[in-house]
Amino acid sequence: MLLPYNLLLLLVSPLLLVYAFFKGLPHGNSMRSLAERLGFLPRSALEKLQGGKVFWVHAVSVGEVRVAQPLIRELKRVHPSSRVVVSSMTFTGNQVARESNEADLAIFVPFDLPGIVERVLKQLQPDAIIIIETELWPNFIHSAKARRIPLILANGRISRKSFTRYFLVRKIMAGLLESFSLICMQDRESVLRIRRMGAPADRTHVSGNIKFDIPWTTVEQGTFAEALGESGLRSDRYVWVAGSTHKGEDEVMIACHKALRGQGLQSFLILAPRHPPRARAVSELLDLSSLPFVMRSTLQSPEEMPGDCEVMVLDTVGELRDFYSLADVVFVGGSLVPQGGHNLLEPAALGKPVLFGPHMFNAREIENLVLQDGAGCTVRNSDELLESLRRLHNDDALRSRMGAAGRRIVGRNVGATKLTVAKITALLGP
Repeated sequence: MLLPYNLLLLLVSPLLLVYAFFKGLPHGNSMRSLAERLGFLPRSALEKLQGGKVFWVHAVSVGEVRVAQPLIRELKRVHPSSRVVVSSMTFTGNQVARESNEADLAIFVPFDLPGIVERVLKQLQPDAIIIIETELWPNFIHSAKARRIPLILANGRISRKSFTRYFLVRKIMAGLLESFSLICMQDRESVLRIRRMGAPADRTHVSGNIKFDIPWTTVEQGTFAEALGESGLRSDRYVWVAGSTHKGEDEVMIACHKALRGQGLQSFLILAPRHPPRARAVSELLDLSSLPFVMRSTLQSPEEMPGDCEVMVLDTVGELRDFYSLADVVFVGGSLVPQGGHNLLEPAALGKPVLFGPHMFNAREIENLVLQDGAGCTVRNSDELLESLRRLHNDDALRSRMGAAGRRIVGRNVGATKLTVAKITALLGP
């Protein structure tokens, strides 16, 4: 299996290098990214890992990095002298990992080629590798197994759609899954699916969803969003946030905002594209719509907000939760278009009514909880979104009930982090 895979990867490597370089330019770390992806880590970084067990946590992007944070905190509580390396694939994921105080070292994941992976393993010398959700790289797994490094899958999830795709290559998947010492899945359905793909039954367990353990309600004081709310924005406007939107959704959000305004509602839209570089395309849509708007990155204080502004484009990283806390209602993107949906827990935990489209196949369990408890509702198109926004504007009691339901969902589902770390500790020893 590895030979054809490695040959293909070698062929496309030049393209991957060029892509990674240009992708990193807006973030200002193209060269560091390339060096780390090729397996070259600075000595000063490696010195941070001296003194105890080393856990290598791989979290592909921002969402997985967020999930990793409570896991890292619990690992360090149980293993006080341990050191934690977090690797990620995306630039935003790496940025969030570096800015948090959880990891001792944040790096870009190395390209999955034997020599590169071996170089990084030799430098880091991890006592265990923890992969968040289901990010399986053949050479990475093969090299770790060859070095007898315990491999752990944490917060694993296999959606129905993913299972259909993985099942076609189940013989390959079985070989990869056999290498894991411990597999912790979010729910029973995921356990059944991954066992059918070849995961060893005696090493596969239901541990719950670590996302519920993220302190979603913790919003830092003194943020720009808090100052904006105190400036009077919420006193006379209907503030709604469209978070993590994709191409094809921004147009719908803008049209709904204009329709609300046309009906006499003082709508104020905070539009947060999933990928900040798309903010330029969103601004062009707003220009075409002749709507007065502002880019968040251009403001140093709320006093700089233009008086006639109707839309703010959130083109920064790490502020979405702050702006969710400011909202009357939240729409979560990646769901009106077939992207699979994004995090419903973040706004729900803050007590915000949550709206989302029908394409939530990446988070069916949480979608079902939200719908069953009445913390949110599905909108299939722009007309239904507009109607829901209008209904929630007119019914304060409904907004309160939905918000309280969201908080209850999170409160009764905590505990996956401690269970996962307990299983890891039982495997590795104290």
